[in-house]
Amino acid sequence: MAVRFCHHFLGGVIYKEESVKQENGRRGGGDFMGNMSADAKAFIRKQRVSFGAVEFGSKMLPLLTAAGMMSYMMEDTDISGYAARVIMISGLAAALLAAFFISPVIDRTRKKSGRSKSWIYTGIILVAVSTLMSVYVPHAAAKIEIVYVGIVFFVWCFGVRLLLCPADALLAGMAQNAAERTNLASVKGFAGGLAVICAGWMAGGLTAPELHGTDGGRKYVMVFTAVILISMLLGSAFLKETYLPPVPDGQRMSLKEYGEDLKAFFKDRYFGLLLLYGGILMFGTSVFSTLSGGHAHWILGEPENAALVKVITYGVPLAAYLAVPFLAGKMTKRQCAVLGTAVYAGACLLMLISIKVLPVYYLALIVAELGNGFLWAMLWAMEPDVFDHVDHLTGRARAVFPLTVISAAIAAGAGFAGVVRQSLTVFAANLGSPAGTAAQMSGRNSFMVFGFILIPLAVCGVLAFVLRFYKLDVEFPEIRRELDRRYAGEENPTGYGTKTI
Repeated sequence: MAVRFCHHFLGGVIYKEESVKQENGRRGGGDFMGNMSADAKAFIRKQRVSFGAVEFGSKMLPLLTAAGMMSYMMEDTDISGYAARVIMISGLAAALLAAFFISPVIDRTRKKSGRSKSWIYTGIILVAVSTLMSVYVPHAAAKIEIVYVGIVFFVWCFGVRLLLCPADALLAGMAQNAAERTNLASVKGFAGGLAVICAGWMAGGLTAPELHGTDGGRKYVMVFTAVILISMLLGSAFLKETYLPPVPDGQRMSLKEYGEDLKAFFKDRYFGLLLLYGGILMFGTSVFSTLSGGHAHWILGEPENAALVKVITYGVPLAAYLAVPFLAGKMTKRQCAVLGTAVYAGACLLMLISIKVLPVYYLALIVAELGNGFLWAMLWAMEPDVFDHVDHLTGRARAVFPLTVISAAIAAGAGFAGVVRQSLTVFAANLGSPAGTAAQMSGRNSFMVFGFILIPLAVCGVLAFVLRFYKLDVEFPEIRRELDRRYAGEENPTGYGTKTI
């Protein structure tokens, strides 16, 4: 059965996709810059570094709230209970406002600097000002403090989303070559993974009890924020969006056009597949990563190895992201995603076979995180290709808006994973200690087998089924040529969409 599976997904499609791999080899596979001039190579390298800097900052920024910003605003006030919940809801409303109502406006922005830069700069200013205000809450009447903190948090959340939405869309505007998009996706994954590691290290200083209420603590918050914003500012300043299709004159910002955008994307089969892919992948990743530490604690009796589990969980995907560009010239995006699915499933089966053997556990965990890295990189690489497919069919060139919808699907997957994890925890008896009765140990074993192995295996099966219908790798070269012709010459007086790398 396994042989037939691999033959169908990795072998059965080779004939149809051989031309695509050859095209990738000529236009951007493993030797994308082989025949380029020194200036062109330097430009591409600068683009990748700049994009990585923006991605590094954007992944660290949301962690600031969890790490300490809200605690600094609340510590010297009497804000709690209902008022605190209202403030948090206001922040959520600000994020939704920026994500779903401002994103169509960003998509229609066409300035000399591109689509994203001006919005990123605006978001940086709002975040910088609101962060500065957050560490110096004025002592006043309770109602005044509530209003102050509410406004500051609203502005902060709005600024973060205003910054992140165009930052996430940069990949689509920086390259129109499918293979170079894969290379940028690997940069995105590596920079984002590195940011999570750095943020986890820095968060300890932000939440240290001895720093709360002190000037040292406030300085820590400000330094943390400054590092993030400077990273994004410098990165966005040096990168260029070389591919931005013009917005037709007939498309205006209105509720009708908003609805037309929604209709165009939700009617596209590849966009639907991408939503399923992102949501299911996030669900499986969340369940697996949360329970991996529990496996070492409850089944293996090695609670002290939690730090090693974290190193593997966050460090190994970085190696996967670095390997992605080397696969780009040899495999299509679909094949690379299927490879990631197969690797992930193989790790789960390995865990199932030897659930109580510590070396096998760590080996399986490493293999699983490699597969996980391949899957996430391919999601990001597929996104701009799918957006081009919608543009080709409907003439609606969008990137920020559909990315917002995909992010919502990913968030839904994470939320559902949280419900599942909580449900599994309820059924596990006496989870806090490796020691227990035979019945308790049996319950923990069932808990881990089901949650840590069988659920990710089911996720891999669903992902394989979804990828079976993804044929855009074969269709994309012709779509790209038609879009280039559409946006060339007199049909594109702005000049956007005509530059190649």
